[in-house]
Amino acid sequence: MRWLLLVTLSFSAQSGDEARRAQAVEAIGPLERAVAAQPADVESRRRLAAAYAAAGRRIDAARELRNVTELAPGHAGNWYALGQAYNAIKQEALGTFDEQPEDASWRQLLAADALLARGKWIDAFALFRASLERLPSMVSIHDSIAQIYERTRHPDWGARERTHGTLSTSDCARREALCEFRAGRYDSALRASSSQSDSESRYWRARAATELALAAFTRLEKLPDSPERRAVRATLARNEERYTDAIVELKAALTFAPGDSALLYELASACYLARDFEQAVGTLSPLLRTRPDDPRLLELMGYSLLQMRQVEEALPILQRTVERNPTAPGPRLALGRAYLQTGDFAAAIPLIEAQIAGDQDGSLHVQLARAYRGLGKQDKAAELLEQSQALQRAAEQRGNAAAQRTITAPK
Repeated sequence: MRWLLLVTLSFSAQSGDEARRAQAVEAIGPLERAVAAQPADVESRRRLAAAYAAAGRRIDAARELRNVTELAPGHAGNWYALGQAYNAIKQEALGTFDEQPEDASWRQLLAADALLARGKWIDAFALFRASLERLPSMVSIHDSIAQIYERTRHPDWGARERTHGTLSTSDCARREALCEFRAGRYDSALRASSSQSDSESRYWRARAATELALAAFTRLEKLPDSPERRAVRATLARNEERYTDAIVELKAALTFAPGDSALLYELASACYLARDFEQAVGTLSPLLRTRPDDPRLLELMGYSLLQMRQVEEALPILQRTVERNPTAPGPRLALGRAYLQTGDFAAAIPLIEAQIAGDQDGSLHVQLARAYRGLGKQDKAAELLEQSQALQRAAEQRGNAAAQRTITAPK
């Protein structure tokens, strides 16, 4: 996609990640000298930004792309690339919270932030209150709770809540990223958070990068219509679960770039989320004819066919997907379900059983019980069904508790 690849260097597509990184590192020095010699050369700066990104220097890549937008502010692709660069910083920061048990409180806070961004006021409120108990030093949580009060027509509660979040000058000297973010100085917050690796710094890195990406995409929205502008709108609609609107935006983007493979994949994904599986398959089919081994295309096609109950067609595609990425849980579970539907119970059991610990509503236990029953193991099937009923009751209780949540006055 030409408009998405404005900052892509001509590294070999056949090279592995390490080879591309090595090429990027080698290219940085000459490109920096070229930029120093001709600081107004937009193309050299784009290429330097791409080299920084490929070398893992995402902060430097975003800084260089900001220079590009200053030199060419009317070019939609530049703002899109800048927003994507900040998104890459955000995703890298978020990824650092994935595995460590001590980061569980931060994951909870990030989940609350996501709910707030989507306008899920009651759920966000509950998570923020729980996060504040676990992270009492994060006074910025009071800002988020106050925002919820204000959005739900309780401005007096919001004002009271904000009084709990004050920090002294000496506090801000020690927690610069927090105070810079609260002041709306997101560039400064990003710089302050990028030199530290503690949990709070990584949190503010993600938050600051998110705001900077939104600012870039807001600038893009003010420019004439373009595929980049439509792609951002589609992403926003998808994040807000407005999948039909995302489809409309992606189809509009394709009028600017007919046949673009990246846009077509996003369109197929939006169709899948909108449960228009037939359109998803129709969009993916020509892409797979030209890229038959693309794991993302295979995965989405397999999922779509399985949803359409075209199991015989889905099965070989899901098998190829798992062969190419043996550890990915989604394709493995989908393949297990396909085996179950074709009556290959012995093949289904290990694929479903490997993910049984994550069963939240008992549905995987039911499927596994069906497979064991198919092999004549009635006792095992009965045990799984009993566990399934317990999980269903627990899920109902959680649902009932969630339905009873409400936004309460400040403590």
